[in-house]
Amino acid sequence: MKTIVIFNHKGGVGKTSTVANLMAELKLRDYKVLGIDLDSQANLTAFNGVFNPSKTVRDVLLNEIPLENAVQTCKYGDILPSDSVLQTELLRFASMPSFVIRLRNLIKPLSKSYDLILIDCPPVVNQVTAAALVAADYVIIPAETEYFSAVGVEMLSNTINEVKPLNPNLKVLGVLLVKYQQRRTLTRALENVLCNQTQAALGCGVFDTRIRFTVDIPASQASGKSVRDYKSNSKATEDYQSLTNEVLKEIIL
Repeated sequence: MKTIVIFNHKGGVGKTSTVANLMAELKLRDYKVLGIDLDSQANLTAFNGVFNPSKTVRDVLLNEIPLENAVQTCKYGDILPSDSVLQTELLRFASMPSFVIRLRNLIKPLSKSYDLILIDCPPVVNQVTAAALVAADYVIIPAETEYFSAVGVEMLSNTINEVKPLNPNLKVLGVLLVKYQQRRTLTRALENVLCNQTQAALGCGVFDTRIRFTVDIPASQASGKSVRDYKSNSKATEDYQSLTNEVLKEIIL
């Protein structure tokens, strides 16, 4: 079993879209997948058709219930749901001894139940994000080809390096360029900058796959479907399939 965290402190960069569509593609290939929603916005939870869950990741992190009691089986794999209450517990989490290693300890017993765990992080660096990075084997960083993405790479590197003492084998698989518009002059210019920044700060490259800009992605989310199920001939379907191939080539299952 391998755990992949989808992480960026910036919002609106396609973290949830990446998790949701990777889950769908992996399920299609008969991998056993668990998605963990660590974002209090609970978009991954809603995407999987879970609304107002009675048991959530919050209950699990507070050691109030076993993890398996909160997991729900959905179309694209299992989901450990979240809700808005998670945000109100950050101060409690901060006061708990060894909270940062709690998620890692909770998912260890799942090694025979799943091939892959995908964790959707909130767009912020906090105790929950740190716990996700400590629990992970790999990190994928979605980013737009925008100026602030290039500037933010160093901050992302600093955050990852801060958890390395607790997780020395953590590996960044790469930066995933999303909402990609090749014809934009600014995109091409910043793409080169971002590639250089990624190599210098994170010691990895940018994924060969680019998730091209298309309205099919938000439209599929609104319908509660993967891009493939929403529109099989969409360029985004091709892109997420390509991304899945790249990820599977890089990780060791």
